[in-house]
Amino acid sequence: MHKLIGWYNENTEKFWIIIILIVSVIAFTQIANNYYKNKKEDTGANTNVSSARNTINNEIDGKLESTTSLIQGSGVSKNKLEKETAVIDTFIKYCNEGQVENAYNLLTDECKEEIFPSLESFKSKYHNSVFKTYKTYNVQNYFGDTYKLKLTEDALTTGKVGANSPYLQEYMTIVEKDSDYKLNINNYIGRTEINKTSTVEGIKIEVQSKETYMDYSEYTIKIQNTTENTILLDDGKRADNIYLLDENNVKEYANTGEIIYSNLKLLPMQTKKYTFRFSNTYSNTRKMKRLVFKNVIMNYEEYNNISDKNDYEKFETITVNV
Repeated sequence: MHKLIGWYNENTEKFWIIIILIVSVIAFTQIANNYYKNKKEDTGANTNVSSARNTINNEIDGKLESTTSLIQGSGVSKNKLEKETAVIDTFIKYCNEGQVENAYNLLTDECKEEIFPSLESFKSKYHNSVFKTYKTYNVQNYFGDTYKLKLTEDALTTGKVGANSPYLQEYMTIVEKDSDYKLNINNYIGRTEINKTSTVEGIKIEVQSKETYMDYSEYTIKIQNTTENTILLDDGKRADNIYLLDENNVKEYANTGEIIYSNLKLLPMQTKKYTFRFSNTYSNTRKMKRLVFKNVIMNYEEYNNISDKNDYEKFETITVNV
């Protein structure tokens, strides 16, 4: 014991240097082990997140028929497709799972106003009809932010696959508002605010807005008669009195079968609001430039007192930009 104490007294400095070195090596080894362990866990976590993201993207990609536009024939950016088809995918999942309110909340305010003014109307007119059975789907960009979908019944339910499988065709349009994505569905494309005004011979016409659908468009128009005479916008004797004129001067006539001609009469100082429908397949490439009323009768009382209406000549043409 005395020898050990003596050795310690003679070698104190060397002893503590050795102890410090041993402790440092042990500490360094533990730190290194922990570092590589945590790095491995982080790598695994990132791999899992990346794998999950890839699974979602692959699931949507499997439903995407093409990365080109049906109308334009040109490619659509991957970023655009991912963002917009993800909204469609979420909507269809909600509908399949019976989460009707969540699906309804993905619709734009305009779509609700024009097509489904209440959750109950959406449920009864759309969800219970289209999604009465589970639906799978394929999607392709149609034009711009509008997509064409084939909604197909589950093969396990119908027993039919491939070309024999029945499907519903639907068009959905993506609308981005405040960095949030919403849907217009049921062939409704969307609303355009126009607010263009023209005044001719005391007749003030304001084209307020346009509702666009896949097969037709509807223009909301406010007309004010500031004259002292009763006017008649159209007597209904010709089918070509009310029309749209596009940038190539091609005419698109109003659907006369939906016009109540007796309502086209305006008394002095009277204002009325109208909706005129025009049957034209949706296309962003065709631009309408004017709305035309070709044979406006400026004095209805005078016109009404003429036995042969063909003798009346006091017509006025009124146009307004759209």
